[in-house]
Order: sequence, then C-alpha cells, then structure tokens
Amino acid sequence: MNHFPKHYLAVVLAAACPIAFADDLEEVVVTASPFAKSIEAVNKPVNLLSGESLQNAAAATLGETLNGQLGVSSASFGPGVGLPIIRGQSDNRVKVMQDSVGSMDASAASPDHAVTLEPLLANKIEVLRGPAALRYGSGAIGGVVNVLDNRIPSELPESFAGGAELRNSSANNETVGVANLNAAAGNFAFHIDGVKRDSDNMETPGFAFKNPEDHADAAKGFIPNTDAKSTSGTLGASYISGEDFIGISVNKLDNNYGVPPDHNGNGDELVRIDMHQTRYDVKGELNNPFDGFQKISARLGHNDYQHTEMENGEPGTKFTNDAYEGRVELIHDPLELFNVNWNGAIGVQTAKSTFAAIGEEAFIPKSDISNLGIFIVEETKHNNFTYEIGVRADSQKITPDAQAAISKGHSISHDSINLSATTTWHFTQDQQFSLGIAQSQRAPSVEELLANGPHPATGSYLIGDENLNEETSTNIDFGYHWHGDKLQFSTSIFYNKVDDFIYAKNLNEIIDELNGYQYTQANATFKGFETELKIPFAQYWNLRLFSDKVRATLDDGGDLPRITPMRIGSSLDFNFNQWSANISATHTSKQNHAGDNESETDSYNRIDARIDYTFSSAGTDYTLFAKATNLTDAEIRNASSYLRDIAPEAGRSIQLGMRVKF
Repeated sequence: MNHFPKHYLAVVLAAACPIAFADDLEEVVVTASPFAKSIEAVNKPVNLLSGESLQNAAAATLGETLNGQLGVSSASFGPGVGLPIIRGQSDNRVKVMQDSVGSMDASAASPDHAVTLEPLLANKIEVLRGPAALRYGSGAIGGVVNVLDNRIPSELPESFAGGAELRNSSANNETVGVANLNAAAGNFAFHIDGVKRDSDNMETPGFAFKNPEDHADAAKGFIPNTDAKSTSGTLGASYISGEDFIGISVNKLDNNYGVPPDHNGNGDELVRIDMHQTRYDVKGELNNPFDGFQKISARLGHNDYQHTEMENGEPGTKFTNDAYEGRVELIHDPLELFNVNWNGAIGVQTAKSTFAAIGEEAFIPKSDISNLGIFIVEETKHNNFTYEIGVRADSQKITPDAQAAISKGHSISHDSINLSATTTWHFTQDQQFSLGIAQSQRAPSVEELLANGPHPATGSYLIGDENLNEETSTNIDFGYHWHGDKLQFSTSIFYNKVDDFIYAKNLNEIIDELNGYQYTQANATFKGFETELKIPFAQYWNLRLFSDKVRATLDDGGDLPRITPMRIGSSLDFNFNQWSANISATHTSKQNHAGDNESETDSYNRIDARIDYTFSSAGTDYTLFAKATNLTDAEIRNASSYLRDIAPEAGRSIQLGMRVKF
C-alpha cells in the first residue's frame, strides 16, 4: 500500500482547511470528546442515536427525529420544519452541525426555515448538552446536534456495500426513497447517496385551528398548504492510507414545502418555501503529523444556500447565505504538569458568510459575518476521578450593507469566552457521578441586532436592537450513571442562569397587519432534570422508563415561551431471532407557564408502536417494517411549536416500508 509522506499530507490538510473537526470515529465512540471514547466514558450528558435506533426514529425533519430523546424536543412550524430544542433552548443557541461543521443554512434566522440536514442519510446523531458543547463555540450555548454520515469515507470498504429503503406514511401520504452505495478502488473510496420525499397535506384528528368557531370554513381533518417535495444527492471520494485519509464531497438539495396558513386556506397569503443548496466539504485526518502531536483533524465546508418565500405563487423575500466554515484540531502527546499527565487537544475554528434577505419585505440587511474561535481542552485521571477543563475564546464581526445605517459605525463586534470544568467519579466499575460547570457567552445574531421589517411567513413584524450585549450563561450539571448487565440508570439535574438572555418579546400590537415582536434582553433561568431507567428481563425484553422537565423563567417575573412541559413515559422492546418490536407511551403535561401573550397547551397522551422482520438471502439483508404513531388519534398541540394554535401534530399514522442492505 502506498503512503503519502506524512508531512506533505499535513501541509495539504492545513492548507485546504485552515480551521477543525472532531474525529469521524468508530460507531462505539462519540465526537463529544476529542479523544476516542465510548459514550459510557464521556462526561455526561450526551445522547447518541445510531444503528437501528436511528433508523427507527428517522423522520422528515431533524427535530421530529430527535423529539423524545432526553432533554430534546422539536420547534415545529408545520410538518415541513422541525428544529431541535435542547433543554428549552433553540435557534441560535443550538448549533446544528453536519459532521462537526455548521449547517450554514438559514434555519437559525427564523422558525419557518428548515434545517438542510437529512436524518435518513445519517450514520449517527449526537446531542451534546452542558459543558460538553464548549468545543463548538458561542453558537452552542444551549447545546450541539451533530449529524455524522459517511459522505466522505474514512475507511476502505471491503467490496461494494450499500442499501436502499422505501417507506410510506398514511397521515400525509408521504413516500420516501433513500439509497446509498460505497465502493473502493485501490486506495480510493467512493460514496453516493440520494433521497426523494413527496407528501400531501397533513391529516389531523379534528380542526387545524384550536378555536375553529373564530374562523369561517375552518379546515377540518387536515392542515392546508402542508404538502412538500424534496430531493437530495451526494457524491464523495477519499484517498485512504492506513488510518490517514483526505476526501471531498458535494451535496445538492432541493426542498419545497408549505407553511400552515393562519386562516382557512382560502385567504390571500399562502406561503411556500422554495429552497436550494449546493454544499462542498473537505475532510482529512493524519496520525503522528509532527513531533509532540498524535493526530490532526481538519474540516472545511462551503454552502451556497438560498430560498425564496413564495406568496400565492409569486416570489417574495429571498434569503441567501454564501458561507464557509472550518476547523482544525490537534491532539498533543501527554504532558506532565504539576506531577500529573494531561491529554489534550487544541483547535481553531473560523467561519465567514454573506447573509442576505432580499425583496420588498426583507427584514434583515445584507451583512458580512465573520467568526473566529480558538480553544483548548485538557483531561487527566487520578485514582477513580477524571477531570476535564476547557477554554474557548470567540470573536464575531457583523458588517451590514452600507444602506443599513447603524449608530456604531460600519460594523458591530462582540467578543466572548467559554470556560468549562467537569469531573467524573467512577466509584465502582458500573457507577459514576459527574459534575460539570460551564460559563459560556453568545454574541447576538444578525437578525437579533438588525431585523426591522415584516416577515409574512411567520406572521410577524420583527424589530432588532443593535445595542444588544452578549448573553452569559452559567450552567451547573450534576449526574449519576449506573450501567450494569441487569440495570441501566442515569439521571441529570441542571441549573442554567443566563444573564442578558435575548428573546423576541411579543408586543401584543399589530404592525403592518402583522404581530409585532421586539428583540430584547432580560436575565433568565433554566432548570430541570432528565432521568432514564432500562431493565432487561426474560431474555428477549427490555423495559425503559423515562422523564424530563425544564422550567424557564425570567428573573424579574414571567415565563419564556415555547418550553416543553414535563414528560414521562415508558417503552417496551422485544427482540427474538428475526423479529423486533416496540410499543411506547408518553404523557406530556399541560403547559400553564406559556409566557406573556402566549397560549397554554393541554396535556396529552401519545402511544406509538413498531414491528420489524429481517431475513437474509444471497448475502443481502432485508427488513420489512411497520410503524404506527399516535395510535389513539389524540389531538396534540406541542407547547414548543410556534403554530400550536393553528397546526397540531399529525393524527394516527401507519407507516410501511422495506429496507435492504448488502
């Protein structure tokens, strides 16, 4: 096998990606740590979806896929949009990443903008909460969702390998087809994948409107203008030499979906999002690149993104984002300091984008945005204790178009610093306590600073404030974990105090026939818990009990909006030979702390079930599956949804499909 000269490959990586990426690791390890660790060894809290669990959970949106994971819910804006919420925080506080680099779309700018990542193409999805998110910057003050895939191969497949899946869901007649293929030729590995999705209007148990008597001819049994079509395809290739590799990929995405109307569907403002993206990625990894370092990982992404908000078939506001983001991360050899050996990683991350909203109703000026972050993470062990500390400094600069006059001159700059310290006490082989403390800062985003105008897709008139300060979060996380052969139990309690928390305050007034919102700041507190118990029994069965809760309040009185109330549930798994099955029940409490000028939501119960049958023939595995969601056809209005009063969740749905792997 031929090898690149190591120093030459290191120079290529550094030149191609002047900035980091956490390792593309084996299935048993997670990127929450720069070191190769199993999820059991990582300082909690971390969620991991992979393998069959991910295949069974995968849905049309990232938020829907993760909804129900401990501490995670979905900020839905109809079935076409579902952004993840972590411990009550979302948008610019949750960094959504494609293989450790940002999604670079417009999903954080407005709740009606879908994230451009495809859950059906993921190998695994990691959710990082609390101190574990420090390595990914100020945009991760609330947490990280990292979608990892194989679009840039890091290993040579032994031969042709791939798979395909076809599924159909009854609630919106959604038909989805997905396929991928991996192959090798010498030291080169190749990857190709594609997804096509087509769906009709979403069916609901009753009226779409919470109060149908207030709307003449209100739609019943479905939500108007919620059909969608999307296609996505990726080509990737890598040169691989032992454990070292460098590769490139290109992805093309087209997505067209409707926004639920705030009327009966026959009015004068039906909005659809017509989205297009071309994304390029480069990734590489080199072991023992220089004296004193064990590994260098590099990652660079470029996204040419745009979407147009079509109003009754006519082009309205157009959003564009021409963005670059990359990371370089180096793991150094163990260092002895204060008579203790430290393992650590240093890295740099940079991003640059030109973000614009164009049109008569554009509410954000065209702006050049640049970010630079430098971080270091160090870890040591002593007896049964593991200690980890981290420091990260970030700088952000936003320079709006010359036509957007701002009092601070030509640009607005913010500097932020993140600090974290965690310790884990492994007091038995199966049990551990963990304590994490982090102080994080987040610079305000371009829409929070400079928004000024109507946004018909969300029915809002947004007003920014260029004088907003950085948010400062102080988070304490305490956890206990027991992982034994006959019992798995984990619990986490968190307290997160956020000074100068930025939110869009409902002004309770109409501006240009739209609801007025003003970005403002106030001190806020998030606190809650997450608990899970797994009990295997009778050889083929596994019982899971779980609960989570977050309470989010303003320190001077009042509640923050769109917070998921307490959830409690159970699920029962069965696995025997070629059969697997699951049934789950979840109770979500009433949300009676909805926030000023926001509506409360009733409690609800949801029951889901699934059954799979797998068989093999001629070296190919086949899986037939059936999945039922919301079996009781309950009316579900999620407190975390922006459109909970006009667009409930889907009614009873039966999904049938077939999966092939070879």
